[in-house]
Order: sequence, then C-alpha cells, then structure tokens
Amino acid sequence: MMLFLDLIDGFGSNHQIIVAVSFVLLLFYLHHTLTQTDIPRIAGIKEIPGALPITGHLLALGDDHATVCEKWWRDYKQSIFQIRLGNTRAVVVNSFDDCRKMLVGHQSAVIDRPKLYTFHGIISSTQGFTIGSSPWDESCKNKRKAAGQTLGRPAMKTYQPMFDLETYCMIRDLAHDSRGDGTHLNIRPYLQRYALNTTLTLCYGIRMDSMWDDMLREVLEVGSAISLLRSASENYQDYVPILRYLPNNEKNQKSKSLRGRRDKYLNELLDKIREMIEHGTDKSCVSASILKDEETKLTGVEVSSICLSLVSRGFETIPDINRHYPNIEVAWKESLEVETVPYVNAIVKEAARYYTVSAMSLPRKAYTDIDWDGAIIPKGTMVLINAQAGNHVMDHFGPDADAFKPERWLKTVVPGEEIAASGLQHLSFGAGSRACSGQYIASRLLYTALVRLISSFKIVASEKEPPNTDYVNYDAIKSALVAIPRDFKVKLVPREPVDLDRCLQLAGARTKEAYA
Repeated sequence: MMLFLDLIDGFGSNHQIIVAVSFVLLLFYLHHTLTQTDIPRIAGIKEIPGALPITGHLLALGDDHATVCEKWWRDYKQSIFQIRLGNTRAVVVNSFDDCRKMLVGHQSAVIDRPKLYTFHGIISSTQGFTIGSSPWDESCKNKRKAAGQTLGRPAMKTYQPMFDLETYCMIRDLAHDSRGDGTHLNIRPYLQRYALNTTLTLCYGIRMDSMWDDMLREVLEVGSAISLLRSASENYQDYVPILRYLPNNEKNQKSKSLRGRRDKYLNELLDKIREMIEHGTDKSCVSASILKDEETKLTGVEVSSICLSLVSRGFETIPDINRHYPNIEVAWKESLEVETVPYVNAIVKEAARYYTVSAMSLPRKAYTDIDWDGAIIPKGTMVLINAQAGNHVMDHFGPDADAFKPERWLKTVVPGEEIAASGLQHLSFGAGSRACSGQYIASRLLYTALVRLISSFKIVASEKEPPNTDYVNYDAIKSALVAIPRDFKVKLVPREPVDLDRCLQLAGARTKEAYA
C-alpha cells in the first residue's frame, strides 16, 4: 500500500514537471513563431532593440520612418543596422557615404525589388508592376531599356514642343487666375497638371487642358491613395500576414477598388490611342509606337507598366537669368533647349536634395549575398535606403546641410558658375543600376518651369497661408511612400506685364497645333 502511494506521489510530482516543461516549450515555440523573420538575424550588423512579437519595430517606427531611423543612427552610432518589419527583416542604410557604397559599390547585388502583398499581389495584378517596383528579371530589363530610350538626354530635343505647350498653359492660367490684383493662389493644381500632362503626352499623346478635368483629378486621387497603401506605416498587412485574412478587410477592399479605378482610366487612354491610330490622328508617343510595332519588342503588360510608371510621380535668380537671356522672350525660348543658367540649375539640384520626395526610397532586395565589412547580408534581404537622412549629412554637405542653399552647387554666384558635377550628387533619384530612369526629363521640366515662372512673376508668399519650408514637416502625410506637400498660397505679380502678354501670345500661336 505504501509503495502504491509513493508511486502516486511520484507520478503527481512528475506530472507537474511535465506540465511545467510543456508550458516552457510552448512559450518558446510561441516566441519563436511570433518573432520569426524571413531572413535570420544577420551576424555583425546591429539590430535595434525593442522589437515586439508579431509587429517587430513597426509600432516604434510610427508614421515617419526616415526621421526615426535617422534618430536610431545617431543614438546607436551605427549608420547601418537591421530592423524587423513584422516577419520581414530589413537592413537600413543612413549616411550618404554608406548609401553610396550600397547603391553604387554593390549595385549589382541590390538590383532587385521585393514583392509586397498589397501593391504587387492585388493592385498591380492586372496592369503589371511599375518599372521602379518590378523585381529584377528579363522583363524589367526590357522595360528599363525602353524607358531609358524614351526619357534619356538624346530624346529631350523631341519633347521641346511639349515642354513649350505645358509651360505656356501653366503660365497662361496663373496669369489669368491671379488677375494681377494681389489674389493669392494655391499653385499646386497648376503644377500637378504640368507634371501629369507631360507624362500623359509622352505615354499616350493625350493631354488635358483643364486643371479640373475629371480624369486628371481621378489619376491624381488614385495615385495618392495607392502611394499610401505602398507605405509600411500605413499598411501593416504586407509585413504581418495574419492581418490579410481578417473578415471585411478594408485594405484589400480599398486596394481592389483602386485597382478597378486605375484600370478604367488606363484602358480608356489606350482605347483613345487605338481610335486615333485607326483614324490616322495619333501623335508620337510610347503607346502608339508599341501598338504600331515601331518600338522594342514588349508585351502589352510591359507597355502598360512603362506608361503606368510615368503617369503614377531666389534672390540671385533674376540677375543670373538676365545675364544669360537678354529679355523674357529669349528666356522663354531658350529654356526649352538647354539648361544654361547656373543659379536655376543650382535651385533644381538643391530642391531635389533638400526636399527628398521619397524619404525612404523604394525598397531594394539583395539579389546576391552582400559582404558588408565582413558581415554577410543574405540574398533576399530587404534593403532600405534612408535618402532623407543621407541627403542632410553634414559630413558630406557641410554644416549647413539642414538649410536650403542653392549656392552649395556654385563656385561663384556673380557671375554664376557651377561646380563641375562629379559622382553621385544626392540620393533623391536613387543611384546605381536602379536609378530613376526619368531623372533627366524631371530636371528639364523643373528648369523650364522655373525659368518661365521666375522671369514672368515676382512670387510673394501669403502671410496667412505661407509655405512650410521645413524639409521634414513640408510633407502633409509622412506615412505616404511619396511626399504630399502641404497646401500654401502665393501672390504672383507680373514683372513686365506687356512683355509677358507678348510671350503668351507667341507661345499660344507656336503651340496651337501641338497635341490638339
């Protein structure tokens, strides 16, 4: 009897031990499952502490990933570190020198892009991926080659009539709507039409004259909404898979709705091109060339991808303009042809550096293992470039890196003389093998618009609704992939009303038949 009782006691004791061990093992399993990432922890690269189960560092990053990552760089004295975005491990690069080393020194290793569930799996499932977001493969290579031919420096001359027309329409409407009576305007809609019409003309040979055209507003609204869904801070389901399967998933529903709206206007644009080709009224553009088999051998989805990529993103100035152009008419004409005013070029460069449009850039993905000072970043690892931080590094840009200062790009201001470009100027267009294909046309658009705006008007900020000029806080929605500037108003005072009227008349006559 005593032996039996001893066995019972022993079993009870062992049972408690078994339960305790099982509980510990269960906790270990849950912790491992909830903190597991696609890539194991990378030895030799600091991991930022404080990651939570399931979400990792997502909550700590908040809405403004670039600013938080820069703070971590300063706090931990490490320009490159690793973080967890849900179940995705990412390496973040912050300093200008390290960003350049990663993008240029290891350009063949970071040529790839990650696929994200919402943007790639839902939104882009019908029209294909944009060039910038495409994973690296033969199709992406073909698209970049075609885009490079369309947007490179040699093609600029063929686009002069388009630049002429769009800048003319912008100045015409600004002059009309400001009425010369001190009216303050929100100029953003005029600039949006300028940028979007340029890309629509390139892709489809179609433009919209009204800033309030229904399709123009639809393209802008859908593009902004998709930009939000591409952001890690706005869309956790890309990194926390369980969120994708929640009932009544609003992110999935919104993504499908945006996909449908985008498909609708893209198909309408292509249908217009087909109709114009049929009637012999089409203009030279990417879509018409492809549809008529005049361009590189691309599939229909690749053509849509190229078009989608394009449609989806000072005090000393006047004296320098006057030194290069004897009058406003010459300034209007020659600004289309060549970028000859050093101070305006300096403004374009400084604006691109100072106001980093995509603060964290588009994510890269390691195409091969990367040897980073002895630490091996495995193939498949997400690599994030903190362009905002890199663009404001004092060690590279000087102690005034946090100031907007076009003079940093000039040897002398009077007379204006530029510092010869050497190497990577800034990080806003990316660098290396996946640098932005449209950087040359973007710079020309900015140059032409600035010369014509500045030579036409004195631009005075509104006292009640002035522009926010802080390089972080100018962005109204920091969680968006691409910055959305806060609205502001300015007063436009014609410098020489008679000369401006003359320029508008000449440009109107010159562009009358362009893309009519």
